[in-house]
Amino acid sequence: MQVKQLSYTYPQQKRGIDRLDFTIEPGSMTAVIGPNGSGKSTLFKLLARELKPTAGTIYLDQQPITMFSAKAYARKVAVVHQHNLLYDDISVLDLVRFGQLPYHSLLAELDDTAIKPILDYLELTSLQQQSMAELSGGQQQRVWLALALAQQPEYLLLDEPTTYLDLHFQASFMELLAKLNRAMHLTIVMILHDLNQARHFSQQVLMLADGAIVAAGTPQAVITPARLREVFQINTELITTTQGEFIVQLPNQPTAN
Repeated sequence: MQVKQLSYTYPQQKRGIDRLDFTIEPGSMTAVIGPNGSGKSTLFKLLARELKPTAGTIYLDQQPITMFSAKAYARKVAVVHQHNLLYDDISVLDLVRFGQLPYHSLLAELDDTAIKPILDYLELTSLQQQSMAELSGGQQQRVWLALALAQQPEYLLLDEPTTYLDLHFQASFMELLAKLNRAMHLTIVMILHDLNQARHFSQQVLMLADGAIVAAGTPQAVITPARLREVFQINTELITTTQGEFIVQLPNQPTAN
């Protein structure tokens, strides 16, 4: 996937993003980070084809994504939103079935045997007859991921996938994404707020500010205390543990005794 000179301006003349250029390599995990209002959500919606660019082009397989029909694009790119419209009474199995719609014309044609391996892989088989309302936040997020995987995509877009999860489910969900990336060669693009998740679960980081890419590269090159101070206006320190390097936020002002 290539993005060239991509811009979007909202109807109120508010600039969303301005002339972005970057490439998403097949089989990679890319994290998009930045302060609130930096353009992350706008970029996500453009990649998901929920907005049309004011200028510039997004290419997939060397074709502008506008050349794909909705079904053809859904076979290539699956989307997991931060806020999902939840029908409490729908079962896990019925919801995941909808992921097959890019390949079928009628609901009656949906094949449960095609999604069984996905439910098994995500440890959802025992929950498939339960309603979504009965599940925990972490379980619901795995169901939305299963729905996306049922599309058999090459690319997976996720908007802040761990925001509403507790610490245990945050870690397990990110590890699951990394496992999918390795096992299925799935290309993953994710909007993240957690800088340590971005540092440890991506090969490429795009840092946005004021609608522009201010840094792009490896997590170690992009997510540094100096750049975080410049872009996020926060003081941080890089610490080394037996599990690797981690960013720790420090108070901006010394605490009075």
